[in-house]
Amino acid sequence: MNNGNVAIFGMGWLGKPLALSLKKNGNKVFAATRNIDKVKEFNKLGLVGFQVSFETDSVKIYLSKEELDQMDYLIICIPPSGFSNYAESLGSIVSYFNSETKIIFTSSTGVYEEVFGAVTEASYKIHDHPVHLAERKLEEIASNRLTILRLAGLIGENRHPVKYFIQKNLIPNSSAPVNLVCLKDVIRSIELILEKQLFRKTYNIVNPSHPSKEEYYLSAAKELYNSKPNTESGSGGKLVLGTKFEEEISFAYNFPIDDWDEFRNTKEYS
Repeated sequence: MNNGNVAIFGMGWLGKPLALSLKKNGNKVFAATRNIDKVKEFNKLGLVGFQVSFETDSVKIYLSKEELDQMDYLIICIPPSGFSNYAESLGSIVSYFNSETKIIFTSSTGVYEEVFGAVTEASYKIHDHPVHLAERKLEEIASNRLTILRLAGLIGENRHPVKYFIQKNLIPNSSAPVNLVCLKDVIRSIELILEKQLFRKTYNIVNPSHPSKEEYYLSAAKELYNSKPNTESGSGGKLVLGTKFEEEISFAYNFPIDDWDEFRNTKEYS
């Protein structure tokens, strides 16, 4: 991709490695945080850390107008937890940037209604879902420069949902298909969006492998924890298709969801 100025809001499990990858590719990356100590940490990593503060439904950004006006891209990876009005807060963030700054919002496949069968980008959404409300808000104010990425369940270093099922000793609705994607493939997809300038788009980002929850999580529990949680059959569930993204840019998911060695090498399983 062309080198540019990129601001990232949400420097967590996805945002931080994304920022470092974009920096490695020659971009100047601005990393938002509420914590002043994190500003120093990000600066040491070669990023430009800056502080933000959130109020009820607005945000204050401690960057100069000149820096904000020169931002080429804004990537929002902030989850909805902790916000009284998630949509308005994200709208407040966007209002600080110039009208040509291009935006990527990492949404969730959780916005789709719970149905039995295949789901595409055009399928029905849960209208009062906070993430879908945020999508609609961002489309209202920046639809011509916005791309929405609806991410499936994220897995990767120090993160795998099988741990939760083992703790509960139960895999509910085990006949439903899994909808997952590896962190490294998500980062690749965002980099390709920037490289190919794919804006005014909405894509599902989900690995094309969809075994049943029973098949997948029992294998994961055995391989990673030598455990066997109980299962509860349930009524099945949605299978989220990511074929639109694959077909439009000839994208291939390089990181399989059942590469147990990838997870076994992380601190969580050591």
